[in-house]
Amino acid sequence: MANYRQNKQRPKSHATNQYESQQTENDDVPLEYTESSVNRRSSSTEKKRNKHRFWIGITVLITFGMGIYFQGSTSTIKDVQSDGIGKGMQAGVLLASSDDLADLAARDFKIEMKENTTTSRMLIWDFAAEDGDVVTVKVDGNILQTDINIMNNPVAVDIPVPSVVEIIGVKDGGGGITYGVKFPGAVHNSAYFNAAPVGSSNAYTITVQ
Repeated sequence: MANYRQNKQRPKSHATNQYESQQTENDDVPLEYTESSVNRRSSSTEKKRNKHRFWIGITVLITFGMGIYFQGSTSTIKDVQSDGIGKGMQAGVLLASSDDLADLAARDFKIEMKENTTTSRMLIWDFAAEDGDVVTVKVDGNILQTDINIMNNPVAVDIPVPSVVEIIGVKDGGGGITYGVKFPGAVHNSAYFNAAPVGSSNAYTITVQ
């Protein structure tokens, strides 16, 4: 009887140990799975954050670029009426919707070019509505180019340096002949705005620094 009881109890002990072993092994699986899930979630969250940062950066750059663009496009004729000079303005800038709103006085200007400059260009354009204004350009008293139809897009005229450039009004398309000029390579990065009634001229004395 003693032997029978001992033999009968042994499977029970074996089954318990086997169950405990399986339980221990099974307990390890959820632990590894949980850690893997946490890692995947963490990686996914980080990717979302990086994507979010990326689009924020793109938005800032676009906003900054648009700010610069619109800042450059908000100049008006009032900014140059006092002296005809548009400091830092680009060639081709539009300042008025029509010539009769310009209210500019005819002026002569002195333009100083950078050292060692021997030739340059003069860019001339209509800063208001294109209405058929026509001018002629002289350099040191000699006709350089006749009957230039000034448009919103700048027309380039090559000039020697130093020299005296004259812009003569030839045809008024309506509201007066008004125009802007700029000399790339000048010491002061400015555009100049002027009026030239038919038969009159504006002189630009070009010197070297």
